[in-house]
Amino acid sequence: MDINQLHHLRSILEEELATLQEHVNEEPAVEDTEITAVDNHPADAATDLTTIVTEKTLNELKEDEIERIQTALNAMDEGTYGECIVCGKEIPFERLEAIPTALTCIDHVDEVME
Repeated sequence: MDINQLHHLRSILEEELATLQEHVNEEPAVEDTEITAVDNHPADAATDLTTIVTEKTLNELKEDEIERIQTALNAMDEGTYGECIVCGKEIPFERLEAIPTALTCIDHVDEVME
């Protein structure tokens, strides 16, 4: 991988990181919702609870992606980005362009959760 490709991937990762951090730090709209059985139809309470659980899950997924991006950026800083963490072989640029947070070559995808 040449320096231009590395810069390209870094800019993709940094842009995605900024977007994710912005969304994780947003206040959830659900806080205004009351979840009580008093004066609420059970279906409304269920909808509110589902919304809360969905937003919490989405935030957890965003936080996991932030960690993967930070790991990739740290590997770039250390000079190990693009090397499979299992076998040490170079990960093809095409794979990294498709999944910039990839830690393994295609042969070792099942060995590490990406």
